[in-house]
Amino acid sequence: MTSATSLYSLWLEPPGGALLSKTSGFIKQSASHSGARCPLFEPHVTLAGGFVGTEDEARALCTSVVTTLASTTGHLRCDAVEVTCGDRYHQCVYIAMKPTYELLKAHELAAVAFGVAPGNGNGTPYMPHLSLVYGDLTSSERRVLANEAKHTLFGDTQHDVSSVGSFRVDKVSLWRTDAADLSCASWKRVEIYPL
Repeated sequence: MTSATSLYSLWLEPPGGALLSKTSGFIKQSASHSGARCPLFEPHVTLAGGFVGTEDEARALCTSVVTTLASTTGHLRCDAVEVTCGDRYHQCVYIAMKPTYELLKAHELAAVAFGVAPGNGNGTPYMPHLSLVYGDLTSSERRVLANEAKHTLFGDTQHDVSSVGSFRVDKVSLWRTDAADLSCASWKRVEIYPL
């Protein structure tokens, strides 16, 4: 354990299977074809981020959050809505997830426990999503990648993204995520907590 402070986030990671394989593959493909403009990262839906503290503090808070989630929100799901693009570096191309009551409540509980304001950190409401591309890309580049993601991930089932892009949450993972490191090279999974 370390006494140095770092920035931490709680992630909902897709379980092993087709969705994890396809999203990991698309992230790698985008990174390799972008000339280092798009970094590699693990597929995830951020539950809460922005906690600054020691690893010991982060672990203790995460344990408390997982215990609270297990007893209050019941089974969590991430239900895919569509592949789309945004204008922020960490929301460049992503699968938008349905903001269900359970997911919003889980986010709020985690944010409050970690002492950060609920929402996306920029004054906007929490928008659950599974990122596929990070980067400072033009709007046309983002649209091209979003279309590639739709075809690669969902093929002919684009009309029913939810059946292919959704998952039941079975774990919460704690990550050290220095948001200033746009390469994501320093990002590290600290621990996985079964839910």
